[in-house]
Amino acid sequence: MRSGGADYRDEARLEHMMRAVDRIRAQLDGLERANLAEGDDRTELIIYNIQVLGEAANNVSDEMCAKHPEIDFQGWASMRHRLVHDYANIDLNIVWNAICYDLPKLEKALRPIVDALPEIQGMPDNINDFL
Repeated sequence: MRSGGADYRDEARLEHMMRAVDRIRAQLDGLERANLAEGDDRTELIIYNIQVLGEAANNVSDEMCAKHPEIDFQGWASMRHRLVHDYANIDLNIVWNAICYDLPKLEKALRPIVDALPEIQGMPDNINDFL
């Protein structure tokens, strides 16, 4: 599944995915579908983190994907591609369904895997290191 990008190991990609999940979850408190709107800062932050999640998922090795079939790496990568390349036609109902139904499944499958990984020294905390 790996398509390029930075030369991170699978463990780092999984960690990036989990951090994106946590950032999305932090935005969900009190969020209702009616609040999800184009141009809204919280909506944009959620979409950005879905893109990060999908990019990391897209770069996980085929071996890791096969080892964890319970994680829909391809589905998250496909969502990222759609958000990035068809940005003018983002369907917020699909985003809403993803964060309400698919994200909890991903978190349930991914968190124990990431929690069992050794700490990765020197891995940037995504964009926050550049702010």
